[in-house]
Amino acid sequence: MSHFVKATTGMNHSVIYTDDDGKHFRFSGGTPAWRNHNPGNVHPGHISNKHNQIGVAYKLAIFPDYDSGHAALLDVLKITYTNASIEEMMQNYAPPHENNTKKYIKFLQEATGVKDGKKIKDFTSSELDKLWNGIEKMEGSKEGTITEVFQITQVRTNTKGIICSFCVNDDWISIEQCIVLAKKGLVDLEVCTSHLGHPFLKTPPNTSFQEKLDSIIDKNLEEII
Repeated sequence: MSHFVKATTGMNHSVIYTDDDGKHFRFSGGTPAWRNHNPGNVHPGHISNKHNQIGVAYKLAIFPDYDSGHAALLDVLKITYTNASIEEMMQNYAPPHENNTKKYIKFLQEATGVKDGKKIKDFTSSELDKLWNGIEKMEGSKEGTITEVFQITQVRTNTKGIICSFCVNDDWISIEQCIVLAKKGLVDLEVCTSHLGHPFLKTPPNTSFQEKLDSIIDKNLEEII
């Protein structure tokens, strides 16, 4: 199994992980909790850093695996909200401007059996287990798909300055070949159409994985076509 050491955002809300062998894998679809290995949708901070945070996606921490994200959630409950009741915690953890907070509170109270102002520090072990289980259920962990994805490291242009070939894994491929990869989600590029009806590729604005194509043109390898 891959050991992920870095993660960043890809197109269409995907997360792209890099493992210790330098390979890249796209987690797409599913829920943020699954894509980020963050079952509690914990925000970045000293607690997430303590538990091996390897990236950030849309203001949520990304962890290398479920266990790290789960441990971060437990620490958030035991440290950040130790002196809060379920109702008090949810006003900040799942605020009304982002969530149905009343529904969230009711769900956790019924799941734990704690319906008064009992502080989390006073929860029994069983009540705490029911609390984190309830949070993970509410935050959701629906699985999506995982595919290996490749990074464009160099591009060549023709005499008109138009990009015509791409370097993928040290191999040069044509724009037609790269379009096929892009349509399959194997490179983090958008397939667009010019006003003349010709397809071309561009780096999407919502990716941190793929460097802008115009910044990686290899001036020493321009093709004359």
